[in-house]
Amino acid sequence: MPERLYIRYGTYYFVEYGTNRWINIGRDYVQAMSAYADRTSEDTACLTMSDLIDRYLREVAPKKAARTYQDNVKQARFLRAYFGQMRLRDITQPHIYKYKDERGKRSEVQTNRELALLSHMFGYAVRWGDLHHSDNPCVRIQRFKEQPRDRYVEDWEFYAFKDHAGPLIAAYMEFEYLTGLRQGDILAIRRDQLKEDGVHITIRKTGKKIVIQWSDDLRAAVDAVGQLKRPVRGLYLFCTRKGQPYTSNGFRSIWQRKMRSALETGILNDRFQSRDIRAKTGSDTDYQHAVELLAHEDGRITKRHYRRKPEKVRPLR
Repeated sequence: MPERLYIRYGTYYFVEYGTNRWINIGRDYVQAMSAYADRTSEDTACLTMSDLIDRYLREVAPKKAARTYQDNVKQARFLRAYFGQMRLRDITQPHIYKYKDERGKRSEVQTNRELALLSHMFGYAVRWGDLHHSDNPCVRIQRFKEQPRDRYVEDWEFYAFKDHAGPLIAAYMEFEYLTGLRQGDILAIRRDQLKEDGVHITIRKTGKKIVIQWSDDLRAAVDAVGQLKRPVRGLYLFCTRKGQPYTSNGFRSIWQRKMRSALETGILNDRFQSRDIRAKTGSDTDYQHAVELLAHEDGRITKRHYRRKPEKVRPLR
């Protein structure tokens, strides 16, 4: 959590400077982060990279999805360690390429994410008047070429792990497979979003609103979640024993523990991730349905990242 922001019983609170008064800023994460940014915004000049990182993490990053925000915080640590006390106007493309070369030795994919964040930060430096557009050193920086993830979860792997992992993970897997939703969106679903015409969702990454219509299988999946033994019935579809929503890190820990167990006992031969189930959804239906279900604005994203089965084609004759 950002400084002076806390969550209690599903509600976010900002602790006011000076008075230490707890102010309720809502239950929705995105709205709470926006309110937090409004209360902590400072119109101060960013002279060094550390200044820019501080303002960006205070005003911009909290408005992103929870997982993206957490990733930005981690990525910013590496950027601060390297560029921290450098003046913005002194940072040049050779500095950034040197950073790319050094960090890329450990992880090219992660380095690309850090460079993307750095570019976004410099974009805000231009927007805030701390840098002229022509002085933005991230313009036209070449990143490492990435290969799309191609892990396809076979049916036998899906059901073997589902049978092994216990009722919580089993219910989650079925719900994710049927809806194609991201983990963050699933864990944020409240029971009041289960309406007569379907499951009402606002995709956190894009803000797009969709309604996933009911089917017999989807109703059965939701019923399976409801049958999980919980002393407290929470507001969220997937909740802890105390009725609180799972954090991404907390749920990921459960998943990884079950996955390690499946690999150690020989139930599975190869590891797969929760996000691979979303790709299985996109691969196991026709292309147009996959685009709609995964809520992509651009079908090229669906085709490049979520269609992992080999395309079947007819011979010439």
